[in-house]
Amino acid sequence: MRRLLLLLAMFFALPALASHEPHGSAAPVRVGIVMFDGVQIIDFAGPYEVFGTAGFGVVTVSPDGKPVTTAMGLKVTPDASFATAPPFDVLLIPGGDVEDAQKDPRVLEFIRQRSVPARQVLSVCTGAFILGATGLLDGDKATTFTPRIDELAAAFPKIDVIRDVRWADNGKLITSAGLSSGIDAALHVVARVRGTDEARTVAMRLEYDWNPDGGFVRSRMADRLLTKKLLQAGIEWPKDAKFDEYVSTGDLDQWVSRYHVETATPAAELLDRLDAGARKSGLWKAAGKHRWTNRQEGRDVMLSFETQPGADARHFELDIMLKASPAQP
Repeated sequence: MRRLLLLLAMFFALPALASHEPHGSAAPVRVGIVMFDGVQIIDFAGPYEVFGTAGFGVVTVSPDGKPVTTAMGLKVTPDASFATAPPFDVLLIPGGDVEDAQKDPRVLEFIRQRSVPARQVLSVCTGAFILGATGLLDGDKATTFTPRIDELAAAFPKIDVIRDVRWADNGKLITSAGLSSGIDAALHVVARVRGTDEARTVAMRLEYDWNPDGGFVRSRMADRLLTKKLLQAGIEWPKDAKFDEYVSTGDLDQWVSRYHVETATPAAELLDRLDAGARKSGLWKAAGKHRWTNRQEGRDVMLSFETQPGADARHFELDIMLKASPAQP
C-alpha cells in the first residue's frame, strides 16, 4: 500500500515537473527579454512566468549586462549583455518608463537585428514606443497602455494604432495593451508556437483566467467617454489646490473618479469652475445643477460633479461621475 501511494504521488507530480522541462520532441524555444532602467516589473515578470511555465528558456539582457533599476526601484541583474546574448526565437520588449530606452541607439539596433531571425517579437505596454522607434511597426497595427494610446498614434503616424484590443497580432510582431495584458499576449505567443491547448495548460498551471479571443480590454471602459477636452478646456484650477485621486473605477457603462481636495477655495466655487470647463469645451449641454449631457458612440452620456464635506473647510471630497445609456446591439 505504501508503494502504491508513493507511485500515485509521483504520477500526480509529473505535470508540475514537466512545465519546466522541454516538451518531448519539440524543439526548445529561447526567449530574450530586453531590460533597461525604468522597466515595469509586471511587463517582464508576467511573461517570464508564462514562458518559463511553458518550458521555454528565458534570458534577460541589457546593453551592458549590468543591473537595471525598475520603475518601482527593484534591482535586477540581467543574464547577459547585448554582446554576449544567445540567439532568440522570441524577443520581448517590456514597457515602463521608456523615454530613455526608446532613444538609446544600442537598444534600437539590438531589437532591429534580433527581430530578423526571431519567430515572434512581442512588446508589452509602453514597450510599443520602443518597438515603434525601431521603425519595425511602420505599416502594422499596434496598441499600448490605455492612457498613452493617443500619444503612440501622434508619435508614430505610420503605425495603425488600435485601442479596443488586449493585444494586436501582425503575424510576427505582436503588441499588447498595458501591464497584465502582457501575460495574455505571452500566452498567445505560446499558442502560436505550441498550440492553444498547451497555452491553456500553462494558464491553468498559473491559475490565470485566459481568454484566447481577447478578454478584458481596459480602453473599452466608460471613462473613455470623459473626453480629455473637458480637462483641456482651460479650467481655472485654484493655484493652492491639491488633488489626490483615491478612487477611479467603473465598467463599460459608468465611472467614478473620487478625489481628496485641499484648497482655500470653497467647494461650491470649485464645482462652478468645473461647470465652466464643461461649457467651454463645447461638448456638453447643461442638464441641471452640475450635470451635463452629450451623445457619443450612439449613447446618451451623463456627466455630474458632486462634493462631500471633509475634516474642515479646506478639505473636502470631489466626485466626477459618468453614466452612459446601454449600448445598442
